[in-house]
Amino acid sequence: MISHRLAIALYFGASTQGFVPSPKCSLSCVQHLSMNSPESDHHSDVVRSPLRFIGPYPTIPLRFPHLATSSQRTQNVTGVSLDFILDTAANTNTINEQVAKELNLRKVGEAAAGVGAAGRISGGVTYLLGDCELDLGLTRSNAVEDSGSESESESVENTSDGFVFMKGLTASALPVASPAAAGLLSLAFFYCFEGGVEFSWGQGTNASYQSLPSVTFFGSTEHLDINGLTCIPFESLPVSMLPAVTLSINNVEIPALFDTGSPITVLNAKAAEAAGISTSISLDVQKLSKQSWNPLSNIADNIKSASEIAQATSRGDVLTIAGMDGKPIHLIKSQSPVQIMARAAKLPVSSSQKGKVHQNQYVKLAKRTLFVGDLPGLSALGGLGGDTAPPAAVLGMDVITLCPRVVFRAQQKEIYL
Repeated sequence: MISHRLAIALYFGASTQGFVPSPKCSLSCVQHLSMNSPESDHHSDVVRSPLRFIGPYPTIPLRFPHLATSSQRTQNVTGVSLDFILDTAANTNTINEQVAKELNLRKVGEAAAGVGAAGRISGGVTYLLGDCELDLGLTRSNAVEDSGSESESESVENTSDGFVFMKGLTASALPVASPAAAGLLSLAFFYCFEGGVEFSWGQGTNASYQSLPSVTFFGSTEHLDINGLTCIPFESLPVSMLPAVTLSINNVEIPALFDTGSPITVLNAKAAEAAGISTSISLDVQKLSKQSWNPLSNIADNIKSASEIAQATSRGDVLTIAGMDGKPIHLIKSQSPVQIMARAAKLPVSSSQKGKVHQNQYVKLAKRTLFVGDLPGLSALGGLGGDTAPPAAVLGMDVITLCPRVVFRAQQKEIYL
């Protein structure tokens, strides 16, 4: 169940105008995938890891054999496991600052100020975490929920077998949402895998079979199986380079950020208006700072609006995220389910038909309710979002996980569903 107070792990740094996706953007390198990994698919360039969910957020557990907590350092013991959110809509790896201080991480630089879902955020220190392994033996019950970390001495079992997954991992202490996790791995991480990264959400094909969630990393395309999947091309947004797909909602094309760090799918007000989507309460209700010549009228309107929002929140019709200025941002549920479709790989279209939506070019994703609201951070993403911007959306995990398998191929700008 998603809390009414949620976070959308969206971030891009202000210094990304020269951003070129490559392994060296956020980490020194991803080690050549090897059969030494206990969960390899018996191929030299494929590694599979358990996919763990912290609430609605997909994470992988990474073990850092050379790091230690303060209590471990007094015992001369090393080895720490950390959960990282896999976030396709961030271009900087992040680390919780309290975790960084507890592990006594070495400072290696500074990250410039940037933009998150709720608006501008300050910069922060960049830390070196170093080499890490996929912690394939760590179960959810072993994890420390408050920090997303676990020390070697607390681990019941460790089967990583010394397989170095990444070398020289760095992350910045930025105020970006990563609830109960140590941090997040960004888009640059996904670019490290030529074959792509496959998510399997653990959904069985029938009631008698239910697979466990997993994520598979492909060092090449040799063993990648995309048979039966549909290719959804994405474009890299200017400056941020974040992936944007094209949705069709009520026959209206809407550009959408593909965001595994967002629990929900959100349309801005312009997109909802263009697609003819009604919300469960008026969008004007959340504007609590109305201008009026009568201050007493302002107070009365604010009290009435706050009461309506509180009632809608209790019904699950409103979700709230914290704005960077301390003011809440309300996301309002659509009044009824809508059909969500994504544009598939380009098909030949006659010149007379260009600009029109053709259903045979689209694949159905879901029919469900959405949330509507203007996320301030979207206005900085190459024209996506904001009060005066064109229709735009965030395609979140509530829809993405309805596709049993998702292959994200960053280098090829392709998503297979």
